[in-house]
Amino acid sequence: MRAERAECESAGDEVERLTCPSAQPDEDAVVIGIVGGWNGRGRATMLPRQVPLEAVAHLVPDSVTATDMLRLAAPCVERRCGHFADGRCTLASRIVAGLPDGEDYFLPCSLRPSCRWWRQEGAAACRRCPQITEEPSRVSDLLRREATPALVA
Repeated sequence: MRAERAECESAGDEVERLTCPSAQPDEDAVVIGIVGGWNGRGRATMLPRQVPLEAVAHLVPDSVTATDMLRLAAPCVERRCGHFADGRCTLASRIVAGLPDGEDYFLPCSLRPSCRWWRQEGAAACRRCPQITEEPSRVSDLLRREATPALVA
């Protein structure tokens, strides 16, 4: 798996600004997956290519939040995020530590070259990534607990 990371990083220029694979809708957001449910669990089916949110936003009903249907990515806002501390994404760390492996194989991903979770946690984050959804009826108690940022004193 380390070889996969090295191959990915050496394939192109180093990306200056990393991307958050669990972002909120904003002008820089791209769609990286479609949220659905299987066997009572939420799951995102990752897309082979990123799609600008503005290109598909009109397909999301007004009664639904975009993140209930779409998995979004955007530039990581680092210190402006409640999940960022000590130069790391604490959400990625908690997901890797607290969620079970989701995939037996390594899924293709167009976001990986710039993904903060990949750079920080490697393949362990990638195998759990499709489990990350925000739609309340599809979020397990375990995911809800891991996704809650720790309060900073």
